[in-house]
Amino acid sequence: MVRLIYIVFLISMTTAKLCGQEGTISGRVTHKGVPLAGATVGVVKLGIGTTTGSDGTYLLEGITGREATIRVSYLGYKPIVESLVLNPGIKINHDIQMEEDLLNLTQVVVSANRREIPMAEAPVLVNSISSRTFEITQSLSLSEGLGYSPGLRVENNCSNCGFSQLRINGMEGAYTQILINSRPIFSALAGVYGLDMIPASMVDRVEVVRGGGSVLYGGNAIAGTVNVITRDPIQNSLEVSLNQAFTDLEATDRTLLFNGSLVGSNFKKGVSFYGAHRNRDSWDANGDGFSEITLLKNYTLGFDAYFNPTQRSKVKAGVYGISEFRRGGSDFELKPHESRLAEQLEHQLLGFNTSYELYSLDYRHKYAIYISSQFTDRQSYYGSGGRVIPPGETLTEDDLAATNAYGESDDAALAAGVQYAFEISESTSLTAGSELQYNKVNDVMPGYGRSIEQRVSTLGNYAQVEWKASNKFTLIGGGRFDLVYLNGQYNLGTDALTESGMLPVFVPRIAAMYQLAKGWQGRTSFAQGYRAPQAFDEDLHVETVGGAARFVRFSPDLVSERSNNFVGSISYQKDEGKVQLSFLVEAFYTTLRDPFVLEDMSQLSSYILVMEKRNGSGAVVKGFNFEANAAFSRKWLLQSGGTLLSGKYNKPLLLWSSNSENDDIAQTTSSKNLLRTPDVYGFVTVQWSPLAKLSTSYSAVYTGRMYTPHVVSSESAFVELVRTPQFLENNVRCAWKQRLKGKSTIEFFAGMQNIFNSFQEDIDTGSLRDGSYVYGPVRPRTLFFGLKVNVN
Repeated sequence: MVRLIYIVFLISMTTAKLCGQEGTISGRVTHKGVPLAGATVGVVKLGIGTTTGSDGTYLLEGITGREATIRVSYLGYKPIVESLVLNPGIKINHDIQMEEDLLNLTQVVVSANRREIPMAEAPVLVNSISSRTFEITQSLSLSEGLGYSPGLRVENNCSNCGFSQLRINGMEGAYTQILINSRPIFSALAGVYGLDMIPASMVDRVEVVRGGGSVLYGGNAIAGTVNVITRDPIQNSLEVSLNQAFTDLEATDRTLLFNGSLVGSNFKKGVSFYGAHRNRDSWDANGDGFSEITLLKNYTLGFDAYFNPTQRSKVKAGVYGISEFRRGGSDFELKPHESRLAEQLEHQLLGFNTSYELYSLDYRHKYAIYISSQFTDRQSYYGSGGRVIPPGETLTEDDLAATNAYGESDDAALAAGVQYAFEISESTSLTAGSELQYNKVNDVMPGYGRSIEQRVSTLGNYAQVEWKASNKFTLIGGGRFDLVYLNGQYNLGTDALTESGMLPVFVPRIAAMYQLAKGWQGRTSFAQGYRAPQAFDEDLHVETVGGAARFVRFSPDLVSERSNNFVGSISYQKDEGKVQLSFLVEAFYTTLRDPFVLEDMSQLSSYILVMEKRNGSGAVVKGFNFEANAAFSRKWLLQSGGTLLSGKYNKPLLLWSSNSENDDIAQTTSSKNLLRTPDVYGFVTVQWSPLAKLSTSYSAVYTGRMYTPHVVSSESAFVELVRTPQFLENNVRCAWKQRLKGKSTIEFFAGMQNIFNSFQEDIDTGSLRDGSYVYGPVRPRTLFFGLKVNVN
């Protein structure tokens, strides 16, 4: 009996010892036999994780229990979740083969609710524009690539200086919040020309949220949010690209892009760097001596770095600098004030960002603190009527006016905050935070008597709860309370407006997602937004119309603008084997109360043209977005999207009135339609790779008819409404990739943009032209070729 008890005791002790031993899993992560360095491998719910080394190997230790669920993820590839049975004390070798995610259906996004979440699981719909899209469409800057997402359209607003803006769902650029790595530091001044300044080499991807996002990102996120994500270091690499283009087969446009990264052997630290240089000649469309595309010289350099002090913490920092010179008009060999017409801008941008993230031991709590800033200095000239003055000749009034058209602007933008995320349970999570946004802008043009001095501070507190009620239904709800402190002085000659005070604003958002059937998802959301009465990008841009400068002045009665946004969508996704499909239909309905409008162009005694920013009676923007994508192995990739919309003011917008007491009937020009907003627009891209070394792509952008104002009289500032024609811009690109030593490659490419030269025909001519009368594609037929070298 004693012997039996002793045997039972030994067996129980041995079993306990074996059960107490920790399991170990190791292996290799590859794609078609090629190791994937930097892939994330973790054990679900245990907080154990690692990244693969340069040879694709990984090691997971300290795993308790008889079964472990591991998750493997890598940017651009489908995540893998597998369950493994463990034998205590025995090391398991488990290799993993990953497949490419050509349509990014499983991509993790951060813009839906300010934390990482798979795109398909986000209750708020997020679209992503990948670096592949920038490549196959030969988009060299951010502005050139943004048009390849449903609901988005980039337009040129000035033939003299190339001022452009992004419209989401037909609404002008000031309704969109531009973020750099989720931080709102893209100020109004930087936004005037900033979309052209950011090179493609700086962009890893762009996340787009259509519809109100003010709850998470503050004011101005009424039409949507565009989040520019810069490149993270994943593996040691260097890529250099040289592009040579000829605008209308004559004006040269040369661009050098490069980016690369260096990572430590244990992937605890890394740095990515990027840069660009663009040198573009001006281009004259009709031979009148005045440019339609500006002369442009851009230099960009920056880096992003990270360091993981522990397995649960990360420190990130980044710096970028942009220097740009652009000039449009005439007589480029002369100084601006000696030219018949000149709009010249010199920008210096410097941006910084740093953040610290920490997870709790059980990975249910995440704490983050961050600070980002951007400083902008702008030297400007907006003028006309200049000439070369002979020595000793008396200056005329026109000479003085031309000489006085110089200006100077400086801008500082800051965003600092703390954020807390808590996984309350498997079905419920909380995201909350506090954020300070600060912007100071000084814009001075003494010769025109124009000055804007503005300081805006916004202290925001937000919270959002996500509840996954079942495997099919997810609901999020939240709100943001902002205190907006505004202090501004806006002067234009004899007109002056002082704005100061504090504005409390609360905006809510609620959204839901339901899995209708396998692959089918339904989403709906409601969100409010607001815009405080302050200077926006259109106010800081100066147009030259009929030889005179046109400015914006502020109505003394200007009040805040509010919005209500409703979005509903049905989407379908299929991911089986080598076939990926996705389809989306989205309806949107936005109401604006007291919208900011520019009305009643008039001329001051100083011959300066002004439009007044007032509150309109209200507006409704409604319509549909469509998206259809397909990928078949690596040979075929199709992406397409389109928008149908209607934008109407409740009462007609007054663009011009005669202001003549002698007229029996007052003459006016007005519009009930949102201006410069097509009823229909869209895009398509097709990539075909018949051989491993050969890839071809076709892309097209369609712009439907719209109403746009045209100043046809420099004396009376008379404005007519023009119904523009429709445009279809067709582009092709072919590339041949040759493998060099090891994993390095060299690629030769060539193609043509706007093959059939679909371009505006009724461009104004001469120094008295309306610089804002420009619409349709931003470039004519353009030939390009170049090469790209990738070293790994």
